[in-house]
Amino acid sequence: MKYFIITGTSRGIGLALIRQLLASGHTVLGISRSPARSEHGDGRGVFYGFEYDLSRWEGLEALMDRMLACIDFPRAQMVCLINNAAVIAPLSRMGECSAEAIAHNMQVNLLAPMILTSSFMERTRSSKADRRILNISSASVKHLISGMSCYTAAKAGLDTFARSVGLEQGDDGVRIASVWPGIIDTELQEEARGADTVRFPSAAMFSSFKDKGMLSTPDDTASKLISLLMSESFGNQPVIEQI
Repeated sequence: MKYFIITGTSRGIGLALIRQLLASGHTVLGISRSPARSEHGDGRGVFYGFEYDLSRWEGLEALMDRMLACIDFPRAQMVCLINNAAVIAPLSRMGECSAEAIAHNMQVNLLAPMILTSSFMERTRSSKADRRILNISSASVKHLISGMSCYTAAKAGLDTFARSVGLEQGDDGVRIASVWPGIIDTELQEEARGADTVRFPSAAMFSSFKDKGMLSTPDDTASKLISLLMSESFGNQPVIEQI
């Protein structure tokens, strides 16, 4: 049996991952801020939903305990953690961002994945299952965009974190990689397109991505991510810039 813990499952890539993994008969444990959805298509797998705000970092270890209690470890062939949840706000130049907005961005985009990764690794250490961690990062780490300093800094931290954790692992350790999934038609893109152009002049650039048909679909992206995560070579490259 294969188990997948996924953050940010109420929409976008996370929701697409759920549907495709369930259709393949796998077990998915999804985390979202909104109430868990009990129906996800006609999948043959099993879904467990956990409603949680990832900015509440102090409860993440207890959340991991609750999720892992749903896994039948003696029968588990693979157990994966997919750090997918993200927030793009604040969309404004530094000096115009509140302390609260900066902290919330870092808590969801970087601190939560780090704590969940550490908790996952510690609590599954004795398992014989193939353990893998996939971080959803962003090409904005390399292609900097004015007004996205918080988001970019968090994703850069996530990439460096994946490199560091991978360096610590032996041959039998956790496989980990951070991936740039490309430009995808998600709510984050919609938020960037609809942002105040005075505070976030780059909104026009995001609108052009949509107008020129440059956006991939969440379903297509999820399919590529699953293929990557399941591949034998997963973890050999700590940061994957293209899928």
